[in-house]
Amino acid sequence: MKKGVIFDQDGILFDTERLYVQGWKYAGSTMNVDVPEVFFRAIAGSSGQRMLDIIHEHIPGVDPSEFRHLCMDWTHREQDRFLPEKPGLHEIITFFIENGCEIAVASSSQLVRIEKNLRTAGIRDSISHIVTGDDVEHGKPHPEIFLKAAQLLELEPEECYVFEDSFNGIRAGHASGCFTVMIPDLQEPTAEISQLYDACCKDFFEVIECIQRGAF
Repeated sequence: MKKGVIFDQDGILFDTERLYVQGWKYAGSTMNVDVPEVFFRAIAGSSGQRMLDIIHEHIPGVDPSEFRHLCMDWTHREQDRFLPEKPGLHEIITFFIENGCEIAVASSSQLVRIEKNLRTAGIRDSISHIVTGDDVEHGKPHPEIFLKAAQLLELEPEECYVFEDSFNGIRAGHASGCFTVMIPDLQEPTAEISQLYDACCKDFFEVIECIQRGAF
């Protein structure tokens, strides 16, 4: 078993990627523009200027900052109303804590949102460090956010698991040198992505089972 664990947030700890899809659709409806399906795959796991660039590329004619604001405002209001947890969330946190692992969250979301979600789920005290898109110069698929998390855990990347659902997250995890586990959410792995992750599990319960039997 690895010594460190690095979780993405949306689509991994919480079933919130679907809310973001609805949020982007809300933004499109509000600004009277079509949002193509390819946009949802491209935007997942992005942050900062890269997110604005993706909006500009796929939805020309809108103000990217305003479009992002509309999505985030709608999505965060929905999360405040009800935060859906991924199956096995509390079991996986307990499993790693009981086995002496240090845990970090590395997410493109804002710190205030991550903190609020972790506290709502009752797992904030189990998380040693949080790294956001604001803490790094390069967002996913660049590996910087995972390298920063490993550094804060005082571990080498190869001593850490990374749990991701998005293609950009898998690319970043692979490039970081961490043991990267994909748990598919909105996107099933392509041939390219299948070459990048170290393991793929359907949920946290399967992760626990695989580690217990020494699969990784």
